[in-house]
Amino acid sequence: MNREDNQLCELVPSRKTSKTSGNGVISPVPSCQQIADEIARMQYGVETSFKSRLQQYFIENQKSSLRIRLFNVFIKLLSCVLYCVRVVNDEREFPKKFPYTNVTEVDENITIYDYLIWVDFDKATWLIQTFVATVSMAETILIFYLSYSGSVVRLLINIHFLLELVTSFPFILSIFIPKLQNLFVPVFLNCWLAKGALQAMMNDLNRSSFISSSAMFRQLLLLFSVLVCLIFTGMCSIEHLQRARGKRIDLFKSFYFVMVTFSTVGYGDWYPDYWMSQLCVVILICVALGLIPKQLEELGQTWSERQKSGTDFSGWNGVESHVVVTITLLEVEFIRDFLEEFYAHPENQRMQVVLLSPVELDNQTRMLLKIPVWNHRVNYVRGSSLRDEDLERAKVATAKACFILSARHVNRKVATDEHTILRSWAIKDFAPHVKQYVQIFRAETKMHIEHAEVLICEDEFKYALLANNCICPGISTFITLLMHTSRGEEGQKSTEPWHKVYGFHSGNEMYHIKVIDSKFFGDFVGKSFSYTSFHAHKAYGIGLIAVSPDGDTTKMKLNPGLSHTIQPTDVLYYMGLTNEESLFDFRKDLQHQQRRANVASSIANIGSVAIDMPNREKNDMTTRKKNKKKKSKAADEINLIEIGDVIQSSRRPSIAMVTEGTVETSSDSDQEEYCDKCRGHCIQHRLQRTYPQVRTYIGTSNTVCHMMKEKRPLCCLRLDEKCAHKSATSAHEYQWRNRPIILAADRTSSGMYNLVIPLRAYYRPVHDLHPIILLLELGDQDSLNEAFLDAIAYFPDIYWMQGKIGNLDCLLRAGVSSAEHVVVVKETAVIAEEHTADCSTIITVQKIHRMFPRLRMITELTHATNMRFVQFNPNNAYSLAQSRFEKKERKRGSHMPFMFRLPFAQGGVFSANMMDRLLYQAIIKPFVVDLVRLLLGIDQQSGGGYLTSFVITEDDLWIKTYGRLYQKLCSSVADIPIGIFRTKKMDAKTVSLDLQEQCKDFDVTELDRNKDMYDHVKNRMRVLGIKDSHTLLEGSDEKAFISYVIINPAPDLVLEARDIVYVIRSPIRKDATNKRINPRRGLRRCKNVTETMDSVQVPTIVIDENNL
Repeated sequence: MNREDNQLCELVPSRKTSKTSGNGVISPVPSCQQIADEIARMQYGVETSFKSRLQQYFIENQKSSLRIRLFNVFIKLLSCVLYCVRVVNDEREFPKKFPYTNVTEVDENITIYDYLIWVDFDKATWLIQTFVATVSMAETILIFYLSYSGSVVRLLINIHFLLELVTSFPFILSIFIPKLQNLFVPVFLNCWLAKGALQAMMNDLNRSSFISSSAMFRQLLLLFSVLVCLIFTGMCSIEHLQRARGKRIDLFKSFYFVMVTFSTVGYGDWYPDYWMSQLCVVILICVALGLIPKQLEELGQTWSERQKSGTDFSGWNGVESHVVVTITLLEVEFIRDFLEEFYAHPENQRMQVVLLSPVELDNQTRMLLKIPVWNHRVNYVRGSSLRDEDLERAKVATAKACFILSARHVNRKVATDEHTILRSWAIKDFAPHVKQYVQIFRAETKMHIEHAEVLICEDEFKYALLANNCICPGISTFITLLMHTSRGEEGQKSTEPWHKVYGFHSGNEMYHIKVIDSKFFGDFVGKSFSYTSFHAHKAYGIGLIAVSPDGDTTKMKLNPGLSHTIQPTDVLYYMGLTNEESLFDFRKDLQHQQRRANVASSIANIGSVAIDMPNREKNDMTTRKKNKKKKSKAADEINLIEIGDVIQSSRRPSIAMVTEGTVETSSDSDQEEYCDKCRGHCIQHRLQRTYPQVRTYIGTSNTVCHMMKEKRPLCCLRLDEKCAHKSATSAHEYQWRNRPIILAADRTSSGMYNLVIPLRAYYRPVHDLHPIILLLELGDQDSLNEAFLDAIAYFPDIYWMQGKIGNLDCLLRAGVSSAEHVVVVKETAVIAEEHTADCSTIITVQKIHRMFPRLRMITELTHATNMRFVQFNPNNAYSLAQSRFEKKERKRGSHMPFMFRLPFAQGGVFSANMMDRLLYQAIIKPFVVDLVRLLLGIDQQSGGGYLTSFVITEDDLWIKTYGRLYQKLCSSVADIPIGIFRTKKMDAKTVSLDLQEQCKDFDVTELDRNKDMYDHVKNRMRVLGIKDSHTLLEGSDEKAFISYVIINPAPDLVLEARDIVYVIRSPIRKDATNKRINPRRGLRRCKNVTETMDSVQVPTIVIDENNL
């Protein structure tokens, strides 16, 4: 016996010793457990009497109590049915046959009151009614005995007990007094007792269910039961009161009168004809006026609360499946973007969306969900993802997927990510098999949500996209449009030629298909990837860019070049105006698609003249004739090329056919040419290509970069301070070989690591690496985190300085006057209205733009609608005219009406909504996130290519068309072009004539308006000792140009000078030389190639410009 048992036994010392009974039998000593049980019964009042056991069975036990109440409802309803049976069989033969009939008017006015007291009762009905009354009375007395603990007087005045006495006790009394067997008993009042029992039964049911889910049903049931009781009581009472009159009515006519009266119709074809029935009607109306408004008020309050808290998703609408969207704050645009993108795919048309949010629906969101397109598809449930009850209400366990999203205009993104982590864990705990699609802000959060099927980190994608915009201008717009669901109908009703070209090609999307199931690629089994890509583009107008060998998505590769041969089990990823599965009539639909692409190319080639073509058939015939002439000229061209110091022929050189032979790939190595670009010791000898030694967060991918062999001292990272290793304190004193890239931010973020990675990737030419300057405000901090400094200290030419983003002196010290790009990022949002979250970023960009109008700036906004304020100029008529086009596109139902805004079209701004759309598409296109990560350089795959760009110069125009460029790159270096960033003058080929007239004198007025600001900037530059530069000040010729992207152009699109071509290069080795990395390498003219014309292989000679 332990110490606790000893103490317990000491509490009852009298029971510790045994006792001897009178007959000499010794009673057993109670154990300590028995003593503990007795003490517990004494302490907590646990009773074991017969009454307590009955209470346990009749009242406290949920199942038995529910059964008893259900039996009680049945008994009351049975008594009401028996009453109706008795009334139907009543012939008014007791106490004697009724002496009058309804023949004359005199008979109708006769009243015999004895027939109100005595009624006809056959023996069988009386027996059943008496038995039911006895059972009901016994049950009522027992229940009141068990549940009531007050005085007897209060029991006798209880309304339910009194009704039971009135409706049941006379039948029991008639057993002993036979004369009372024909006494009238108002049994129909049992309907009110049935209503009370039903209400109590509903309360028992709610013990194990959710109050919010059953309150509405209970109120409706209560209102319905009150109405039924009023109607039944009025029907039976009026019928019985008219029994004493000569003008008697049956139950149906009485029911008809009550319904007409309560509905306030009042036909007047029948009415009570003496004072008792008339008084009964008055009492009924008064009772109804007292009960029904109260029930309606409670029902309205419950309905209002239900609208605020949302409904429970039943899943009984006949739909195949549903998805759950959990979000902390409901934003109208956020919800609209999700619904538009989600339901843009035919596969999602039959799916339901359940919005689970802890906040109440506002009026705008409620009106959005009432739109007929989404009214029956979207369900709102108010609740928390951390409560299993709310997850059950949203049917998360049976959902096809769960999207875990967060509002973007929040100020504390770290705290928001912490909430996202808990929501993800709660859903994983509740429904482990449900796929999760999670959106987070900070990169360091990734380590906690590795279980999610798809994870989008805003910092990773945002900074990687900003970095790639510095390498490939406009690539943010390119990827935004490519990953956006569209039909290419945007801009087709516009009067601007560039709108038509830009809008049509925005209809290209990413698709995937297995080779064995494809008509596009089924004939290319056994061919190289480059060969397949070129011929698929030539034949079908699609751009093949990536492959997953044997369908393994973890080994997805961008343009593996000649190193990969197409296999039947491969999964290919391509750009196209539509996917192969959507072409019902393959040949006919494909021809229609190609005709549309040719029209867009014609507009791009010859401008607005193409818009007014009167007869397309004639133009098609003319085009065919020209093509035949071109083929004949190309065949003659082979014999006209001369070899020598000077080429006399004006005909264009031929381009090698894309064959299966080995071409000169970029993975071949040759000796590094002599470096004449570096001043002093070449930087190549101080670098190595390897993985970063230090990283800013857990979860980064293994990416090979240009890294310093020796870590740079942390003091050398500070741009504006001298140290023992350098004396420069301003960007212009460093004399860099390339113009710097400035990142202006208010605070540091671990995601900035992803801005450095693409700019320092191993496949970037080492002599083309731009210095990176971090201009940080830092708030109350005096210096950067040492962990962040350790991470960037291994990268070459990265510096930081503290200063205000909008301060002119800080910008000049950072080198803004000679910068290649300026990236503006605001990490903290303003706590205000959601649409004003971008105000600080917009004003900062506007200030820098006014001071340096020709500076190429890139920024990211939270809301796409705020793009119209970036680089806003109220005096630019053409820029303001885009607002009119945007409104028209919005009325036509476009999901991207902002795409024609000039800052977005030229790649100067993008919205974080693009990253959200990647997440929304992932349920249909599970490859899309991995593909974008490869394109942006966040991830690298061994044996895969990479994204870069080059500029078409005047010397490259001999290639003529995009199709010939595709052929040239595939045949020479196995590179694949994917699009063009076109910059055109605002002339008749680009702008409509009416707007062209408005823009003629814009440059002159703009220069005069900003002259004072230019003088101020020049003065500050002189004070700081910075050499005056005219490259970013004054004479802004960029105002006379328009830039836009063309995704996957048609083969006959004519190339123009200043075109920037986006290229996915074939893979290179980590030790490849700068000459091999040069993206323009594929444009040089090769020697001794062969070209096939009209299926005949003819040897040709092509001149190498380097040997001229």
